[in-house]
Amino acid sequence: MDNKPVLLYAEDDLDDFESLKDAIEQITDNFEILQAKNGTEVISLLEGELAERKPCMIILDLNMPVMNGKEVLVWLKNDDRFKELPIMLFTTSSREEDVKLSQTYKCSFFRKPTLYRDLLHIAQSMLDMCEGKG
Repeated sequence: MDNKPVLLYAEDDLDDFESLKDAIEQITDNFEILQAKNGTEVISLLEGELAERKPCMIILDLNMPVMNGKEVLVWLKNDDRFKELPIMLFTTSSREEDVKLSQTYKCSFFRKPTLYRDLLHIAQSMLDMCEGKG
């Protein structure tokens, strides 16, 4: 088993997942990046494979099938095992209610950028948040 800290990214779009993974790996190879394709996969991973080694951060897309990012966020914040984990909402949404949701649950909110250099800055912020937890 790998001893690298885990970033869990809940994202149903493979291109978006790969873009962020590439950006993080361009900065460092000291993290393992896992994908969950929807909210139920996040919960399955946290209660299964990641039960003994919690991720240092969870990155949630808001718009996913089966169980969306909002539902996962509420579930995480209501579970004592996970409510202190750093969470980032990473979405195309700019809706005020989504920004307020992040404020209510004290998590970071970033819009998905169109430029790769902006993605690199966000990836660095994610890594900083992850390392700050450890």
